[in-house]
Amino acid sequence: MSNRELSLFIFEGTRTEGKLVEKLEANFLGKNSVIKCVFDAEVYQLYRLLKKEDVYSLDLVNILKERSYKNAEILKEYTRDSFAYIYLFFDYDAHSTLADDEKIVEMLSFFNNETENGMLYISYPMVEAIRHYKDMESFRVLTVKCKWRNCLYIDDCEDKDTCINELHYKTFVQNDSCLQLSNINAYTRIVWKELITAHLCKMNDLVTDAFELPSNLQSQIVIFNKQLEKHINHKCPRVAVLSALPIFVLDYYGCERLKQELER
Repeated sequence: MSNRELSLFIFEGTRTEGKLVEKLEANFLGKNSVIKCVFDAEVYQLYRLLKKEDVYSLDLVNILKERSYKNAEILKEYTRDSFAYIYLFFDYDAHSTLADDEKIVEMLSFFNNETENGMLYISYPMVEAIRHYKDMESFRVLTVKCKWRNCLYIDDCEDKDTCINELHYKTFVQNDSCLQLSNINAYTRIVWKELITAHLCKMNDLVTDAFELPSNLQSQIVIFNKQLEKHINHKCPRVAVLSALPIFVLDYYGCERLKQELER
């Protein structure tokens, strides 16, 4: 991505995603020409909106302007043609009342190119996955339940009441990760290197069964299909905890250059 080319980052939420990317830029990516906006709704609501629109004339910039006054102010001098790249960062959120895995497949198939419709990155189960980390050994096998009341097998589950009443993932993560990762503002380059390495090794293990830094880029649809195969499409649906941000970093640098960055 050339510094002279403008990018649009679209976040699901209003706080965590933007703060994480800000620290990632400061410590790892460097400053680029990026405009950041918030969709302020789940990926499934973006899907519903997509279904209402003529996909051949879909204009994410105008959609963002219409969603909030803040977006309108940020984007007032821009049109879709202003941006060379568009990236969307959303959560899997399988517990949502609108959740549907087929919708995710459609969205990842549609938003699969940053220079065209945009590139969609999914965090499993949510953006907080980036901090759900203690050490490499435990992180490699870390999975969490993802559907709760949406589980197809909930009525036959012996642990139904316990499962439904489990802590929300955002709350659970606070008690199941390194204390020092609770403060995003304290993330240094050293912290980012460890988190990026951990999440990319895990992504590679999910796709290729090798817990090591990837030698090839992997598409979001391939990653999701592996989540379905190995974790989601089972009697107790789970996901391998995985953040989208390190995968974006991998796509940004490429495999060999990223390895060099991590060794610096």
